[in-house]
Amino acid sequence: MNATRRITLIAIFTSLAIATDFAMAPIYNVKLVFTLVFASAYSFGFKIGAAIAVLTELIWGIISPSGFGGLIIPFLVGANIIYAVAGLGASKIWGYEIKPVSQLNIFFGSIMAICAFLWDTVTNFGTGIIEVWPHVTMTALLGAEAVGIPFMVFHELGDFVIGSALAPIIIVYFLKIFGERGHTESRKRAIVSGAGMPAANQGNVN
Repeated sequence: MNATRRITLIAIFTSLAIATDFAMAPIYNVKLVFTLVFASAYSFGFKIGAAIAVLTELIWGIISPSGFGGLIIPFLVGANIIYAVAGLGASKIWGYEIKPVSQLNIFFGSIMAICAFLWDTVTNFGTGIIEVWPHVTMTALLGAEAVGIPFMVFHELGDFVIGSALAPIIIVYFLKIFGERGHTESRKRAIVSGAGMPAANQGNVN
């Protein structure tokens, strides 16, 4: 995938993520952006997924209806990259020949819920550090985690439901419309080596 195509994909999906952030703003901690980051990393690789994660949180931290994010923005950015890591890891396990509806829906939803737990843990610790700095103690950090538990439940349930319902569909759509660099290259190598051709024709590859 060339640089122009990568930049275009990042711009499109960052814009989409921010637009859905505004649309879902009334539902605290439930966003489509997390599924988009996971699906983009699954489909196009970690760099594109991470770029979307970083840009989305940077922009949202500035223009959010809740106000400027300030010192919490670096924690939001770092936490969002967790979804890109998960998307890349999932692609290595299940590959690119997936269906919109299968047993993977539950697996993807579960992975998203775990990511949500990690995201909340990171951002709650960040909030605790900011609030008590420079007098940071473990008690203060655990207190910040405890205060955030009700919001964590909504986030994890939301990510499980959205991830289960939409992640495979989005990935299949991404691969169908935009293609995928690693999948395309592996397919080309298979054709060159004869692995992707009928047995009767493999002798005529070279």
